[in-house]
Amino acid sequence: MDAIEDSSTLWTLLSRPGWEIKPNPVKHLLKIKAPDYQEALILYTNYRKFLATWAASLNCTCALIGIQGMRGSAFKILAATPASQQKLYEDLIFASLQKSVRFKCDGLARSDHYFEDNIYESPGFYIAETFLYPELRPIVDEVFSNPDKKLALTRMSDNFQLIVSASAARAMSSDSQDVVRRRTTDFWHARDYQIFIQKFKQDGSTGFEITYQATTNLPKTNPLAAWAQFTTSYRFFEIDIGGYREVYRLGEGKDITPISRPKVVS
Repeated sequence: MDAIEDSSTLWTLLSRPGWEIKPNPVKHLLKIKAPDYQEALILYTNYRKFLATWAASLNCTCALIGIQGMRGSAFKILAATPASQQKLYEDLIFASLQKSVRFKCDGLARSDHYFEDNIYESPGFYIAETFLYPELRPIVDEVFSNPDKKLALTRMSDNFQLIVSASAARAMSSDSQDVVRRRTTDFWHARDYQIFIQKFKQDGSTGFEITYQATTNLPKTNPLAAWAQFTTSYRFFEIDIGGYREVYRLGEGKDITPISRPKVVS
């Protein structure tokens, strides 16, 4: 159960100096600016359920918690979903957690470490704020049960990474916020991505292994991005979603070797 989510204590917190509340009905966003990272973390940890309900009441799609003087957001909270959908989401995640790990009480008190930029050695995984279908539950279990493997689940239709093991995040030099917002086409060399698509059309039913070039820490359009050669094995899964088939791929990183920036990266 979350920490106390009492509206009166929330308003007391938000009325302190340095806080800003900026609902944006045009973009359907509830934006909140905190004085510093620690205050933002307290708000996210203690009031995320309340903020999800508040965002929904304002017809916003999500609440974004930012930090004064910094661009972007530190935390994102999706607006409250219908109870049935929310329960399915929680059942999928927490059943997997119960099966795979037992937390110590004192570890919960140090939960702020999991939101810091550094990647810690951990048997956990990072997950995007997305709806998970029951058919994906075995994959959730597999990622969580194999902390030493570099595993990442990606949705083929838009190339977004949805679930990433801590080992894979470290290999990609990514933090917990960024690693589940990556889109394959923003990081892979265009030539290698086309080869991947061709192999998927030929061998998608059985899976395959491929070696490709991609950036590790920043999108390929950034001249400061570090490049590496990856060797990854892929398995593919199709599930029925409201009458159409969605394809997901589970990649397991086998080898990563730093390389120089390719001359053509588009």
